[in-house]
Amino acid sequence: MKTTARLTFDSLRFDQPVRAHLVVSLLAPPLQQQARRPPVCVIPVIDVSGSMAGEKLGQARQSVMKLIDHLGPQDRCGVVVFSTGVGVVSPPVEMTPAAKTELKLKVGELQAQDQTNLSGGMLAGLELANRSLLPEGTLVRVILFTDGHANTGVATRSELLLALLEAHHGRATLSAFGYGEGADQELLSNLAKRGGGNYAFVATPDDAMSAFARELGGLLSTYATGVAVRVVPAPGAKVLSVLSDVDTTLESDGLVLRMDDLLAEEERHLVLHVELAARSDPGTVPAFQVEGRYSALAGGAMQPGTFAIAVQVDRVEQPLAQARPHQELDVIVVQAQLLRAQLDAEAQAHRGDFEGAVTTLFQLCKTATDRGHAGVASAAKAMAEKFSDADAFQGSASHRKSMQAGLRRGSASSLEPEARASLRTMGKKVSTKAQDDMDDAFGKTPKQPPRPPSGDGIARRRSKRW
Repeated sequence: MKTTARLTFDSLRFDQPVRAHLVVSLLAPPLQQQARRPPVCVIPVIDVSGSMAGEKLGQARQSVMKLIDHLGPQDRCGVVVFSTGVGVVSPPVEMTPAAKTELKLKVGELQAQDQTNLSGGMLAGLELANRSLLPEGTLVRVILFTDGHANTGVATRSELLLALLEAHHGRATLSAFGYGEGADQELLSNLAKRGGGNYAFVATPDDAMSAFARELGGLLSTYATGVAVRVVPAPGAKVLSVLSDVDTTLESDGLVLRMDDLLAEEERHLVLHVELAARSDPGTVPAFQVEGRYSALAGGAMQPGTFAIAVQVDRVEQPLAQARPHQELDVIVVQAQLLRAQLDAEAQAHRGDFEGAVTTLFQLCKTATDRGHAGVASAAKAMAEKFSDADAFQGSASHRKSMQAGLRRGSASSLEPEARASLRTMGKKVSTKAQDDMDDAFGKTPKQPPRPPSGDGIARRRSKRW
């Protein structure tokens, strides 16, 4: 894995305090085509409430069957469904040809009914993920797929659902797909972030297939897990703030920042706002020590890895100081600033301060314009329109959460179209090659899933017990 840590300025004046940004970058290598990978266990948790009836559920069934097709014999898959009650279609089973056929038949018979017990479905999926006997090193992913709001079950409020996830997710990561504008995109985005997985907005029935394809492509190409980066300031240096939206722990001598799993060919950045104290004399001096630990794919299993980078800076007289930050680093910084501005604006909007939220984003728009980042400025201006009043804010959840997902990392299962266009305009990658390849592969087989039998099918018999 290629790792770098650089200040946005190589040379800064020595005789006064100066501020800059520290950018830590991690770039995963491509996976070798014949390389072995760890086994995966995937557990789709599918909303089969009444609103999913028809094309929505049909495409969800098809998406899960395609996912099953692309798992190997070393992998496992289980399926949970939820409406008012919860049903285990199958516990995780090895993906032998016979098991694939049987599981696909069961998935093809799913039917829609009743309300949305999201908490029950999530807990059932996590229970299967954590009680199953799986080979050591198995990557476990629960995929929550819903088109509505939690309206029945042991928890229906966001804070309670997040607490349940925190208490029960164990070794599993959780992704959350919101199907259509009617889904609770705010909640699903928060669940995915807390669960260490991916948030996806699914706009149409056809988009469901692509979302599952990219999710599986990402999972199968996982390169590193448990990534933690420790930043230790040298004497006279300090971290003012962390711009990146990552879990951060303050230690006695520095900070530890923890990242989600890193996919093959994905590049992730950590951005910190820092200050360096004035010095009595010019010279090259240490600024920060950056250390990392992770588990990375090697020989078909995850092996421990580390890195260490000493960051130095030239403290010089004023005429020799670098006037502007490195442009290739500054674009990373301004994208992190856009995400931070959006998070701040959302906090203001939730307090009812929509004017303040718009001001926050327009300030970022001006900053990006002044620094020559037109794509980020345009995205900030478009985002500000989503905060003009309560109706605009509530109606823009899919856009806002898609922007957050795309700004956090260089891979996404599915994003709202306007957000995807904005991210691409600013030069932000939104998917990896492995995800794109899997998306292509999902499209190569017939689109229509098996229809439920007209008589007493599995789903009809099971529904009496849910």
